[in-house]
Amino acid sequence: MGILIPQSSLSAPLASAMPVSAAPAVEATMLSQGLRLRVGPLPGDLCAVEDISIGDPIWDLATSRLIDVDGMACATLVPHLLDDMGLRAMPVETAVGHGYLALASARIVTPVQRPQPAFGPTVFFRFWPESRLVAEVEGRPVLLRGTHA
Repeated sequence: MGILIPQSSLSAPLASAMPVSAAPAVEATMLSQGLRLRVGPLPGDLCAVEDISIGDPIWDLATSRLIDVDGMACATLVPHLLDDMGLRAMPVETAVGHGYLALASARIVTPVQRPQPAFGPTVFFRFWPESRLVAEVEGRPVLLRGTHA
């Protein structure tokens, strides 16, 4: 016995909330300095990842609401340290250069190994939102898992 809810009421209105393509979100473990996240309902509500703190909200594309950052950590890493952690760097173009998403290598399915980008010491940030959230990072959807997910 349960409550039946119309399927249409279970999905969030992504079209109005997301000016970017509706492509599936890549799941990132960490984000590098220099990347900008959407922190409000308007496409221009952007904040540099390094300016976000515990308690600050990030806009969730999936639910069209703000989700608070419950915890965070940062570390200065180079490519071989990412490799040691089982992560792969994915370059992301920004308005002033580029940044990196740190992806779990188990989540990357490619038939051919791609060379990893070379970069110097870079600060990476990891966020723990209050729940799963699809953040907009430099105009692309990126899944960040919360502490309860």
